[in-house]
Amino acid sequence: MQFQVFHDPTGRRGRHVRRLGLGLLLILVGALGLFVRTITALEPRPAPLLSPVQAGVQTRAVPVVRPTSTESAGPWLPAAAGPTAPPAALAAAETLGFYMPWDEASRRSLRAHVGALRWVAAGMVSVRGREHRWIEAEDPALRDIMATSPGTGLLLMIQNDSETGWDGVNMARLLASPARRRLLLDRVAAAMQRHGAAGVLFDLENLPVSAHAHYRTLLGEARVRLGAARGGAPTPVMLAAPVADPSWDLGAYARAADRVVLMAYDEHWQSGAPGPIASQAWYARVVAQAVARTGAGRAIVAVGSYAFDWAEGQPLADSITVPEAWARAARAGSRPQFDPASGNTGLAYVEAGRRREIWLLDALSAWNQLHALRALRPAGVALWRLGSEDPGFWPVLAAARAGTGAPLAALRRLPAEAGIELRGSGEILRLTAPPESGTRSVVLDAAGLIRAARYDRLSHGHLVERRGNAPRQVALTFDDGPDPHWTPQILDVLARHGVPATFFVTGIHVLDQPALVRRIVAQGSELANHSTTHANLDRLPDAAVELEINATQRLVESYTGRSMHLFRAPYLGDADPDTAAELRVAQIAARLGYLTVGLNVDPLDWATTDARTIAARTIAQVESGTPGQARRIILLHDAGGDRSATLAALPVIIRELRARGYQFVPVSTLAGLSRDQAMPLLPATAEAGADRHGLLFDSLRIGRQALGWLFTAAIALGLGRVLLLTALALWQTRRVARGRHRAPAPPHLVPRFVSVLIPAFNEARVIEASVRRALATQGVRVEIIVIDDGSTDRTSAIVREAFGHDPRVTLLTLENGGKARALNHGLAIAKGDVIVALDADTRFEPDTIMKLTEWFADPAIGAVAGNAKIGNRVNWLTRWQAIEYTTAQALERRALEALGAVTVVPGAVGAWRRAALDAVGGYPADTLAEDQDLTIAVQRAGWRVACEPAAIAWTEAPETLRALFRQRYRWAFGTLQCLWKHAAVIARGQPRGLAWFGLPQAWLFQIALGLLAPVIDLALVLGLLDAAVSTLNHGWGVMAQDLTRMVALWLALALVECACGWLAYRIDGREGRLPVLRLLAMRFGYRQLLYAVVVHAVAAALHGITVRWGAQQRSGAFSVGLQAAPLADSPVAPPIVALPVAVEAAGTESPAAPVPEPVRVAA
Repeated sequence: MQFQVFHDPTGRRGRHVRRLGLGLLLILVGALGLFVRTITALEPRPAPLLSPVQAGVQTRAVPVVRPTSTESAGPWLPAAAGPTAPPAALAAAETLGFYMPWDEASRRSLRAHVGALRWVAAGMVSVRGREHRWIEAEDPALRDIMATSPGTGLLLMIQNDSETGWDGVNMARLLASPARRRLLLDRVAAAMQRHGAAGVLFDLENLPVSAHAHYRTLLGEARVRLGAARGGAPTPVMLAAPVADPSWDLGAYARAADRVVLMAYDEHWQSGAPGPIASQAWYARVVAQAVARTGAGRAIVAVGSYAFDWAEGQPLADSITVPEAWARAARAGSRPQFDPASGNTGLAYVEAGRRREIWLLDALSAWNQLHALRALRPAGVALWRLGSEDPGFWPVLAAARAGTGAPLAALRRLPAEAGIELRGSGEILRLTAPPESGTRSVVLDAAGLIRAARYDRLSHGHLVERRGNAPRQVALTFDDGPDPHWTPQILDVLARHGVPATFFVTGIHVLDQPALVRRIVAQGSELANHSTTHANLDRLPDAAVELEINATQRLVESYTGRSMHLFRAPYLGDADPDTAAELRVAQIAARLGYLTVGLNVDPLDWATTDARTIAARTIAQVESGTPGQARRIILLHDAGGDRSATLAALPVIIRELRARGYQFVPVSTLAGLSRDQAMPLLPATAEAGADRHGLLFDSLRIGRQALGWLFTAAIALGLGRVLLLTALALWQTRRVARGRHRAPAPPHLVPRFVSVLIPAFNEARVIEASVRRALATQGVRVEIIVIDDGSTDRTSAIVREAFGHDPRVTLLTLENGGKARALNHGLAIAKGDVIVALDADTRFEPDTIMKLTEWFADPAIGAVAGNAKIGNRVNWLTRWQAIEYTTAQALERRALEALGAVTVVPGAVGAWRRAALDAVGGYPADTLAEDQDLTIAVQRAGWRVACEPAAIAWTEAPETLRALFRQRYRWAFGTLQCLWKHAAVIARGQPRGLAWFGLPQAWLFQIALGLLAPVIDLALVLGLLDAAVSTLNHGWGVMAQDLTRMVALWLALALVECACGWLAYRIDGREGRLPVLRLLAMRFGYRQLLYAVVVHAVAAALHGITVRWGAQQRSGAFSVGLQAAPLADSPVAPPIVALPVAVEAAGTESPAAPVPEPVRVAA
């Protein structure tokens, strides 16, 4: 029994291969697990302590000055109320909240409490200046928040505020003009429609007395105009009015508008002297008077919840939120004090030698004020403003409307703030404490009013220490490196000037440049963490942020033996964060032991190519620093693009700042740390682990580099092969055109009788057409021997029925034993000196066999390869194969012929000298690619192989992916068998064409690159992903060079393929125009399928399994019109009598068994 090449009947090799594969898989999984553990297993550690607060801004508490104004004296409840007001008087009152789109805290408050409000007055519009400019805010979040509370209506608030205050004069001019009022209301109506507002609230302040009549006219016009604009739907028109300004006729305004919002605060205002903002007695008196003038049904009373911070010598107090007032008290070491005389809360402190005094309206004053409103029963209650309030306001409001007592539990608890409290000055941040709640004590009197209270412990948000505002010291920092081109040059400049710097490195660059990282440390500069991939960490989940930080830490530890404690997040370098969201990444870094390094000096060197601009911006920003606004840390970049301008600006920056008295120090010095504290040496117990990690990272780096080299090499080899094969094919085509490829054939030496062998297994769909086309041959006589290799369909019956009358056709029926065995049985009874073997799905042109036969006039020719083409171009898959047959297989065969290195005479169309077949023992049965095996064997026996492109055969290609995969798998496995079987050709160097080119190029391009193709594609995909991420993170300029090179390589290969494909189509002459887009599309999917079959074939060879041809899927759906020839014109061979042939069973010969005669179809 003859086994296939690679077949292992014992199965031992397959078991060894499986064990080896399992072992390699376990090693890979183990290495991956070790890598994951390496970059994730970092224990939390404390960040280094910062140096004590430098001299600069100092704060301390001082006693608050008690107010002596008579305005604060008097009863705390309206006179008519007495001690027992109705408890549920505010149950039906509408609630309104003032919302400011420019304030994130206002947005958070609205999101949390929109369900408790009937109306939201949004400050979306300002009308400013002499030209009455319309300034409208955009707030996409507002509509989303409002959609969550269908019962809450939106009021568009129109204000006349400007950069310098309330612009009453210019607003009065507008109000006096009917035309301008109409234009204003047109704009208001349009804005209401854009924002989905149900009404409008005018907040026009500082108006001269003469403007009030016109203002009331506007309100009346608005009620008519805006109601009509909304199709008659209820459209409330409201205004905000001061509660105690005698110039405002509140009764007249109440008649002009639907509601008057009484701003019941500003007893002491922003530009006046410090004092209670709305003392309880003052509030009870002025609100009662105002409600009496407007009527309770038209009045909405606005309760304030905010603070003013007055400073000596400062014309305007700071308007701040209640939580910010608490934070300033904490920084001063003070606590707010409830004033029992006014019912307001105040405190005083000294900052930078200047006395400051804060008064605030908190939840304590809000409870007393709402309690006073019970007797007045106004139409509504408003809050000025969302985002500045004491969090206790909301339970107070709910209790006041429900008519219950004071919510003591809520009043006593101060919820932890979501904001940030910055302490100290500088650009180096250390998170010292998370948000923490506080407490206060409350004492009620018999009437339910708060008469005494004490702040026991203040709540706070995130506490952040800032350091680094050292006088006349600056630190150079470089982000995004190290870069092999720019970082060494920057280090050279620093070394020449004796300046240290801090390099915020990214792990992906550290991995590629370990030597540069070591040089930075050796030169005396510092390393700091800048993430691994320079991703926007704010968009990543916490685990991914930790991974980004830890991976870079491990890399630096492995390459330098030092750890890092300084960190700067990409895109989050703000030294003055405003919101807790901005601190999330810093919090994660703090848990991992890092100080966050911000910056306030950013010359935007990445965005300019002018070195003078970079230097000028840097110097100007450093010089503009103040005790409260540190500008000591300079941000530059040593990677991420062209840094020539940064490199040129660096010496200028160093010289100029030194000349102005500045000293250059590393960031650690600004933080009050030593270099070894910022970059501590690893303990001895961790050094061995760092070395192991270093080996792992080195392996990863080498692997990445190898992928890059493989990708480049594959592109280069592919380009070289395509160009070389095309050039050789062109040269061979010209030789053919000039008749130099062979000597003229003497007619008497050209064989005139040919035996055509057609092996068939279940080919009922196509066998008749194949035989008819062969019988239509012109120029030579043919005998047709159909070898039915054990078909289970009607293959034999069709041959008998269709050709029983034709003496040229012989049918040989066998048990299934394989294609090679079937051909050898046919060869045994063939009479011709030239044998043509064709597949049953192939159809010849009338002159195909004649053109093949002409070559055999040369006695050195042992075989001739024809030109196979796809006949069933019925879908995209078969059209791709048609392109491949023309641009790859046919072109390659022409080129190989020029070198005497043809590796395969295709089974679809090829002719063989009978003597050559006999010399090599006929068709080999130990490989699947018997045609390729035979081609190589014939050449090893001393015969030449030629190509005849004009000998056309049309074959049926697989029409499904599954069928194509099975076909190409057999081809790839057979090719591998042949290359292995004939490996001695290369070793011996004979035949020269096969030894020097034909077989080596098959090993390299068909097998080696086929195996490496998935890796190369992976390198391309990873490269594109890396480029996409880097472009997303850095912008196009960062990756432009790499992307341009990658795209240029791909385009070069694509252009060369298109050019060579065009030449292949021109050489062929029968295919028309090259379908360029279809050719390019083959790179995506089709090529990957061809690579997959190579991997599958190699795996099968290693396992030692036997691969069989199996049944082919035929449709017979030819879409190409074939040239016809009259059957009568074909020479007719004499009747052929077949010799008896033994039938093989189960792969063995049985000569003693009864031998059936082969069937001669002719009657």
